[in-house]
Amino acid sequence: MNTTQRGRWGETLAVIHLENKNTQVVARNWRWKRYEIDLVGRKNKTWVFVEVKVRRWGYREAGIEAVNVQKQRRIIHAAHTFLRHHEIDAECIRFDIICIEYARNTRRIEHIEDAFVCLP
Repeated sequence: MNTTQRGRWGETLAVIHLENKNTQVVARNWRWKRYEIDLVGRKNKTWVFVEVKVRRWGYREAGIEAVNVQKQRRIIHAAHTFLRHHEIDAECIRFDIICIEYARNTRRIEHIEDAFVCLP
C-alpha cells in the first residue's frame, strides 16, 4: 500500500468512526490553494474539522505529534476559509485529530476531540 492508498484507507476508517458517533461527514479532502482539511463534519450545530494521521504500529512519531503548531494554524485558516466559501455562520467549531495505528492484522483508532483550539 503506497502513501496515497494508506491515506485514503485511513480517511475511510475515520469517516466510518465519525458516522458511528453521529457526526455527518460533509466533505473529504477539501482544498483551497495550499490548504487542505482531511474531513469536515457536522454534529448538531457544531462544525468538526478533522486531521487524520495514519501510522504503522511502532512508528517513531505518533500521529498527534505530527500536528504541530504550524499545522494547526494551517488547519484553522483552512477551516475559516471553508466556512466563508460556503457562507456558513457557524455557532460552534471544533478541531479533532483521528490517529490510526495499524499492523498486519490489527488497527487502533484514537479520536481526540477538541485537540486544539482556535484563539482570536
